Order: sequence, then structure tokens, then C-alpha cells
Amino acid sequence: MVSAHEFRGDDAGYLSWLVAHSAGYVINIGKNYNATGARMHHASCSTLRDQSGAQTDAYVKVCADHEADLEAWAIDHVGREIRPCGSCRAQPHPAHATPVMGTAPSVAGPLPAGRFLVPPPVPGSSVVEAWADDYIHYKPRPEWQTLLCNEIKTRCAHLNPSAGEVLHAAFYGVKPKRMDIENLLLYNIDSFMLAGRNGIRFEHGIAVPPSPDGEVYQVGYRYALAPRSGPFTDWQQGRTLVSFDWTNLGAFRRDKIPAQVWLALARRRGGEPGPALTAGTSFAVKVEIRPPHGKSPGLSGELVKGIIDGVVSAFQAHTETSTSGEVAARLAKVLPAYPAEIENLLLERRWAVLGPVARLVYLRDGAVQWNPGDDWCDAGELLAAEPKPADKGWAITGQIIQLSRRRSALATNLDA
Repeated sequence: MVSAHEFRGDDAGYLSWLVAHSAGYVINIGKNYNATGARMHHASCSTLRDQSGAQTDAYVKVCADHEADLEAWAIDHVGREIRPCGSCRAQPHPAHATPVMGTAPSVAGPLPAGRFLVPPPVPGSSVVEAWADDYIHYKPRPEWQTLLCNEIKTRCAHLNPSAGEVLHAAFYGVKPKRMDIENLLLYNIDSFMLAGRNGIRFEHGIAVPPSPDGEVYQVGYRYALAPRSGPFTDWQQGRTLVSFDWTNLGAFRRDKIPAQVWLALARRRGGEPGPALTAGTSFAVKVEIRPPHGKSPGLSGELVKGIIDGVVSAFQAHTETSTSGEVAARLAKVLPAYPAEIENLLLERRWAVLGPVARLVYLRDGAVQWNPGDDWCDAGELLAAEPKPADKGWAITGQIIQLSRRRSALATNLDA
């Protein structure tokens, strides 16, 4: 649920919010939601201090405590990201972002549990690093993890990629079972729409890099700007398991992304599939996404997760026939396909180059939940492509590639 509040024709409410939420964020946008002149500000921005005239009439104010909530609001209501203010860059004051091990900004005393370290930013640097005793869980999570999460988001929001750069994210340490690497790095944090606007590359590193304070931590995070055509750092690409040319997805419903991607790719499968990947072998999913003409792809952790889940699912098979009929019937309510076609595509094993899954999709309440077997998806990328004038819907192209550890990464691990 997005925690954003819109003030429309309510100057008093808006000005009161500014006073009570000085660390929050504000989108200033025309009342017709025209994003052309809209800007995102930090609540302390000097350009918001002019309180002469109407504040929430011709331009309404959308406010939230967290930048990620306004990013989600913008995608839901406008269909694109909102440019940051040229004055404040929608960032809190730098003094807020200098934590040290065992303490947190604006918090007196030790952290309630766990340790983390986010070194002070280096002027001109395009790298954000962090170390911790545990990975950042999805909400709800311990207070110290929320503090760490906020620090990473604040630092990454300062990364400003050029046209040829993407965000390269790496997680170091033991990956928990049934935890997707894109969740660890992106979805659980999810505030990368600016730093990752051209594309997001991610991977599971191996040994936790040494920390600046000399302490030993269980996990590490690294977010850096890198060339769009750059490689994975710790992985060597092997054979291509499957590839697919530009595939139309139609109108995008972000809550149905895995299902839309799965159906579009499953319908296109053809020819002679290659040998299936041996169980326990690492692989990467590399995708380009093209939005409709005139729209921004709005890359985010949620979008990366949905696309990756859909692609992986398209090359696996659902084997539990006792539920496949009901699963297909429920999917038919949200997909442009009949239940019989959906069930046949789910059960088809010929193209399951990533292996079978007992319940690729399982029944949950009155709907379904996708459950691809992607434990060994250790790297991936989602890159933004330029839309074509004739594009009215979304489209993707990509490939799934077998991986092996780079020798340098293995040597580093053995020395650690």
C-alpha cells in the first residue's frame, strides 16, 4: 500500500504536513497530472518555502515520508518517474547520511540489534557500499535494518547515470534459501528509479569484501554506475539456454507482470529447445524492455522482479496436475486466454530448459501466486530500450545464459 497523500485545494493541510514531516518528500504537479513541469522535492527544499498565493490549486502537492512511496505513486498515476528538483535534487541534507558502525543518524545510543556500516560518501564517487550482520529483510523488519535500508536509498539517489550507464548491484555473502538475488538487492529496498533509470544489472557476489573499519560482517552490498554493455563482475557467461526476440506484452498491468510475460513467451516457444540445465547450475536472465511510445519504463525493484519471474516461469513446467485446472481457470480471469490453453502451456515440459516445478503457480486465497524455481538465478539485468513511434504496448527481448564463477572470484573466496 502506497503511503502518499495528495493535497488538492487544502493549503492548510499541506502546510501543516510540511511542518510535521520536514524529512519527507513532495511532488509538485499540475492538477491534471501533467508530468511535464512536475518536480519531486525534499520537504526542506527552499523552493517550497514561498507560501504566497494558493499552494494546492493549479498545482497539487503529493506528499510522503519516503521517496519510494512517491516513486510508486508516480508510476501508478502518471505512468512515469518525476524529475527531481534542480535545487534540492529531492535529497535530504548530507548531514543526515553519515552513519557509523553501531549508531544511526538522528538516533542516540546503540542500535537495537545487529551492526551495519555505510562509509561516508566520497565526493564525485559513483559507488555506494554497505556492510551488515544480516541481509535487509522485506517489511516488517528490525529497526536497524530500516535505518540501513534508508541509508542505501539516500546514497543511491545521488547516483546520476549518463546515457551509457546503468546501475550495477551486487550482494555478497550467503544467499538465504528460497531468497531471490533480485529481492535481496532491489525489491526489499526498492528506491532505484533514478539511479537505475537506464537499466539495472544485479548479481550474487561471493566473498564479503573487507570493510573499511576492519570488522567482519556477514553480508555486503554494492551499488555502482557501470557501462551499459559491461559484464557481470563475479560470473563468466557460458552457453545460451534460450533466447527470444522482441515479444509484445500489450498494455502493462504491473500487478500481473509475471503472468503477462509468461503467457507472451510461452505462446512464442518453438523450434528445437537446447539441453536442459543441470539442477543446481547457476544462470542469468538478461532482458531489454521497451515501453510504449512517449512513456518511461520506470525501472524499479518491483518491475525487475516481475519480469525475471515471468521469463523464468516461461521456461519451466508446472507438474502438479491436481491443481493445474483450477490454476488455469483463475489465470484466465486476468489473461487474454482460455483455461485450456493456459493449462496446456503450464504443463508443457518440452521447453522446460530450467526444469520442472511441482507448483510453478499455486492457489492462494481467491487468486494465484507464481513460484518459479529461480534459486540458481544468480545474476541478471533489465535494460531500458528506446520506444519506437509505432509502439502502443510494452515489449521485451532477451536470453537465459548458463553461468560459472570467474576464477578471480573463486580465488578471492579461497583467500578470504
